[in-house]
Amino acid sequence: MAVKGVDAWVSKLNAVDLPVLGSVVKTLNQLTTNDDTRVNQLSEVVLKDSNLTSQLLRAANSTHFNPGGGNINTITRAIIQVGFEGVKNICISLLLVDQLLGDNPRARLLQVMARAFHAALQAKALVPTGNADEREEVFIAALLYHVGEMAVWSKGGAQADQLDSLITSGVEEPEACAQVLSLQFNQLTRELVKNWHLSPLLSQILTNRANNTPLAQAVLLGDSLSKASYYGWETEDTAKVVKDLAAFRNLSPEEAFADAQAMAEQAADVVTAFGAERISRLIPIAGREPVQVVTIEPDPSFQLKVLRDLSSAVQQGTDVNTLFQIVMEGLYKGVGLDRVGVVLLVREQLMMRYALGPQAPLWREQLVVKSTEQNFFSVALNYAQPEYFDSARVISVSHLYTGVLQPMLNTVPCIIAPIEIAGRRSALFYADKIGQPITEDQQAAFGHFTMQAQQSLTALALRSRK
Repeated sequence: MAVKGVDAWVSKLNAVDLPVLGSVVKTLNQLTTNDDTRVNQLSEVVLKDSNLTSQLLRAANSTHFNPGGGNINTITRAIIQVGFEGVKNICISLLLVDQLLGDNPRARLLQVMARAFHAALQAKALVPTGNADEREEVFIAALLYHVGEMAVWSKGGAQADQLDSLITSGVEEPEACAQVLSLQFNQLTRELVKNWHLSPLLSQILTNRANNTPLAQAVLLGDSLSKASYYGWETEDTAKVVKDLAAFRNLSPEEAFADAQAMAEQAADVVTAFGAERISRLIPIAGREPVQVVTIEPDPSFQLKVLRDLSSAVQQGTDVNTLFQIVMEGLYKGVGLDRVGVVLLVREQLMMRYALGPQAPLWREQLVVKSTEQNFFSVALNYAQPEYFDSARVISVSHLYTGVLQPMLNTVPCIIAPIEIAGRRSALFYADKIGQPITEDQQAAFGHFTMQAQQSLTALALRSRK
C-alpha cells in the first residue's frame, strides 16, 4: 500500500525503515548540557554499538580530525581531541551513511548525500574557527538540510522508483512529489527535524528561509555552493555563489573561490574517512585519475543480433528504458566504442541517465549540466543528424565543455546524435574513443543504430496511442 502524506511517511520511517537512526539521533541531541555528564552519556551511547564505535575511532584518527597523528583509541580521547559536538556530529554522519546507503543505493540518493556532505563542510568553514560549537551546529544543519529527500530515495521502494521515473520523464519535482508521495521533500525534512530533535538552527531555517542570522546564512550559502559546483566550478551559478561567499567573509572573489575548492577536497577526504567512497567521488574536486580503457573490437554479428532484439522488443511493446539499454549494448559491444551514454533532458537539466564503459557509474551519478546554458550537450539537441567530432573539431568547440563536461568527457573524439521522445528533442546518444579516432565504419554504425532507436521510439509511441 502506498504511503501518502507527511505523517504517514514519518511513522513509516520511525517504525519500519529508520528506527535506529531516528532513535539514536534523538538520544544524541537530547544529551544534557552539563559537560562532565554529557561526555559520559555520549560515550555510553556510542559504546552500545560496536560498529559505530569502530567507525568513529577510524574517522577520529583521520588526517582531517587528527592532524597531529597521535593515536586515538577510546571514545573519551576522541571527545577530547575532536570536541563533544564534533564527535556527536561524526556519529550522526556515520549513522546516515550506514542506515541510508545500503548495498545498491539509487543514483539520486548518492547525489543528494554528496551535496549534503559538501554543503556541511563548506558551511562549517564559513564560521570563525574560534566558535567550535557554532561551527558544528552549522555543519549538522547543512548536512541534514535535505534529510527528507535522502530518506525517500533510500527507503521509498516502489514509490521512489515511480517518483524517479516521473522526474526523469520531465515532470517537475514538486508535482511528481505531490502525485506520488502527497508531500514535498522540505515538508518531510521539517517534520523529521522536529520529530528527531535534530537541530534548532535547522528548524529555524526551514520555518523561515529569510532568517538572516550569520549561522543561517552560512548554512544556506554552503547548500547553494554545493548545488552550483556540482555542475562545475566554472559555471555562472558557481561564480554568483562565490561572489556571495566573498561578501560574507569579506574576501576577494579569487580568495573565496580558492578556499571553496580547497574545502571541497577536504569534504571528499572527510566522507572517505566515514567509509563512503561512493559519495566522496561525487564531490566536485580536481585531480581525478585518468580513464583506463579496455579496447573492444567491433563485432558485426553482435550488431545484427542487437538489431533483431530491438525489432522484437518493439513488437512486444517494451519500455523506453529497455530500448535504450539494447541500443547501448549494440554501440558498446557491437560497434566497439569505448564509452557510450544516453543523455536525457529532465526539467532544465541534461543528465547522463545510462552509460557503459569506464567511468560509467561516475557518469550516471555526476554528469549533469543545465540545458538553459550553452554547452556541448545543449547545443547538440539542435543537430539535424549525428555529428562526429575528430580531435581538431573537439578542440574548436572546447569552449562548450563547461562545468563537469571537460574533466568527465576528457574532450576526446566523439559522436553525438539527438533523439525525439514524444515529439520533443529530449535525449542524446553519445559515444567516444579514448586515444584514437572513431573509424568511418563505426560512425556509419552509430548513425544506423541511432536511426533505428528513433524509429523504434516512434513505433512505441504509436502503439501506446492505440
